[in-house]
Amino acid sequence: MRRLTTLLIAAAVIAGGCGGDEPEGPLAEALAEIGGGGANGSLGVSWVEPGRLENAGRERLITTILAPNADTVIEGAELLERRYDFDPLAAERMVSLGGSYAFGLRLDGVDGRGLADALIAEGGASRTEGDVDLVEIGEYAVVPDLLLEADVNGLGAFDALGAELSVLAISDRARSALLGEGDRLLDEPAYAAAAECLGEDVVAARMVPDKQLLGTEVGIDLAALGVTDSGDVLCVIGPSPQRAGQIEAALRTGLAPEARDPVTNERIGQTIASAEVARETFGDVEVVRAALELAPGTRPGALLSTISTGSLVSLINGDTESPLP
Repeated sequence: MRRLTTLLIAAAVIAGGCGGDEPEGPLAEALAEIGGGGANGSLGVSWVEPGRLENAGRERLITTILAPNADTVIEGAELLERRYDFDPLAAERMVSLGGSYAFGLRLDGVDGRGLADALIAEGGASRTEGDVDLVEIGEYAVVPDLLLEADVNGLGAFDALGAELSVLAISDRARSALLGEGDRLLDEPAYAAAAECLGEDVVAARMVPDKQLLGTEVGIDLAALGVTDSGDVLCVIGPSPQRAGQIEAALRTGLAPEARDPVTNERIGQTIASAEVARETFGDVEVVRAALELAPGTRPGALLSTISTGSLVSLINGDTESPLP
């Protein structure tokens, strides 16, 4: 069974598909199975399908894509597998939701029953719902001792663990969203536009709402960064038409190989060989898309570091240094 999908999710997918065309591809499929919608641009989303990544740098890219907290589950994978037969790296698909840090991590295709038994033995309360056991151990954001021993941060107080699906979460609300309860993220225009813009070839993506870009609002709904086998993709979602024109011009200048990174001052051409920038519209949502060809020797996902350094905000705003002579 490729995906564990509850009847509630299946019904939502059918209902959602009746209103018109939806984006297609693995990313869109993941967003269709995740709840948390209803407040446009409110949740950061990280998604990756590990089996589609090349082995070289695979774990590095996964931990870079996933938000803080979720990345520690991957870093502790060896101990978790050895002790509890719980192997995060065996996931067919990983999704984390959150803000500046992850509120929860969903691992499709990962058997969590051994971990569930260990958490229950440690004092966790459990009840069965569908094909998973809902395990609660501690209050909001409390990390169980056995996960602390694997250096996991933030997650684990509210979990859903079964033979084919595992969720580690900070709260009941985060767990519910990752199980697909509530409004689908794919029904939010900004997320649907991001999935359409990034395309069906992406193997990993991170979506960051405006307010989570270092706490600075830049007049958009969210920024979405995707990784493909051939390069990186940046989609700036939801600016006004006037703002879209400004962002298009800023990215053409800021992503040119002769420009400099606005924070690190490194030459853009060291990582980006070329950038094809264009304005597009998905439904009623304005989008500025930059398809990046990476410089020789640069690993996919090079643009992800611009989120934490603040360079992405400066690139969108056009706060860039003059080109090199």
